[in-house]
Amino acid sequence: MPPQALAALATLIGVVPHGNRLELKLDHGAGELVWVTPSAFHFRRVLDGALTEANTPTQGSVDLEVEELPGQVRVRSKFVEVSIQKNGVLVRVRRLDGAPLMEDASEAQPSGAGVTWERAMRPESRYYGLGPRAEDGFDLRGKTAQPDSPFLYSTLGYGEYHAAKGAYRFDFTAGGRYSVHAPAIDYYFYYGPTIKQVFEEHNGVRGTAAMWPVAADRFGSWATLRTALLRIVQGAVSSMIAPTFDLGPYANAPPELQQRARQLGSLVAELSPGRLGISDFRKQLDSFYDVYAMEAHDKGFPVWHPLPFQFPDDPECARHVDEFMLGDEMLVAPIVAPGGSRELYLPQGVWTNLETGEVSPGRKTIAVKTQSLPVFARNGTIVPLDSAAGRALHYFPTLGAEFFFVEEEGWSQVHAAPAGDEMRLEIESKKARAYEWVVHNVERPKSVGFAGKEAQWTYDTAHRLVRIPVKVAAGEDAIVNLAWE
Repeated sequence: MPPQALAALATLIGVVPHGNRLELKLDHGAGELVWVTPSAFHFRRVLDGALTEANTPTQGSVDLEVEELPGQVRVRSKFVEVSIQKNGVLVRVRRLDGAPLMEDASEAQPSGAGVTWERAMRPESRYYGLGPRAEDGFDLRGKTAQPDSPFLYSTLGYGEYHAAKGAYRFDFTAGGRYSVHAPAIDYYFYYGPTIKQVFEEHNGVRGTAAMWPVAADRFGSWATLRTALLRIVQGAVSSMIAPTFDLGPYANAPPELQQRARQLGSLVAELSPGRLGISDFRKQLDSFYDVYAMEAHDKGFPVWHPLPFQFPDDPECARHVDEFMLGDEMLVAPIVAPGGSRELYLPQGVWTNLETGEVSPGRKTIAVKTQSLPVFARNGTIVPLDSAAGRALHYFPTLGAEFFFVEEEGWSQVHAAPAGDEMRLEIESKKARAYEWVVHNVERPKSVGFAGKEAQWTYDTAHRLVRIPVKVAAGEDAIVNLAWE
């Protein structure tokens, strides 16, 4: 019988536990299921012969319950249940309450130099990722992809990462199923259930993210600039969190295109600015980027948060790839077409235009026209902006907020919270530094106190904001109280 027929008839004979590793005994071929954490595992299988050795990273012993039934083997961890059908070696993953997550829908078959199989595509799920595609929508339904990074996220609450080197093709055009063509059956499964938890699991497996070039264009144009924006955001939702961008191709572009390229490119952490240089706004964000560089290293989060990454419960966000959250605090909607205007979607919350001070409620689309980079701060955040005079802390009530800064001496912390007719602003600084609180969208306070006496402060009536300069000594807990009655 040829190997292709043998592969179609593979049968799971039994499971042999070796700690976190479960060896799958097959009538031909071989397989293994290795648990990385209670919510993540590594599945490998070959259709014929023996598995090569792999160094799967594990994070401590995982408690497992293994149950062998007449037609399948079930493995339960603290968070998920994996069942492997004996006839065909199909893998199904469910939550402990029985809700389906990932489910093989066909047996694996040899295909060219690799292998092909199908998975169930549940109607309530959307699928994001598979590399830096220059496409407007996040959802992969109805599309095909040949990704450089085979990382896929399902809104059912899980991610899958295919680790084998080689060419991939994912096809989401068939109703109810998607197909995977891969060099080998070699993938990681991560249960979140949130997308941020999935990214953290993946970061533990992948380690330091590889840098990748956004573009290789010799000459910049409006089309290449828009493509660069889409690729960076699509790359971010694919866990490709270390893009590099070169402003050199835009050095001889028309002035308007140069300006927009500088605005966009300056927000990429790994930038080759060339003759255009970086924007003034980016220079104000050095402390901000220091913090998010730590988050990228420790958690695997992109600095550019795609809207579904930050607002997973708002389905409208899956339609907007040409805008993103810069960290948790700011929505950025670059203008990548001539004319200085665009429409953008504001997700849930209350948003303040950093240029104009205009306040807008979320879950709606608005139009902006500006020569600047459109940036909106979310209610309940502190946006730090650096300057030669010190560090400005822009607070947007009415929700409480905090921010942490990286210092050589440790973490400095700032907190802000309203309480009825009062507001408390606190700085716990590890380093002596000049700060300035800038409180937006408030009426003129009756009093502003610091260190038991009236603080120096000013009020901007036109923009409804309070400015309070504060000098803080190293190790000091500096508290400012505002009162309106």
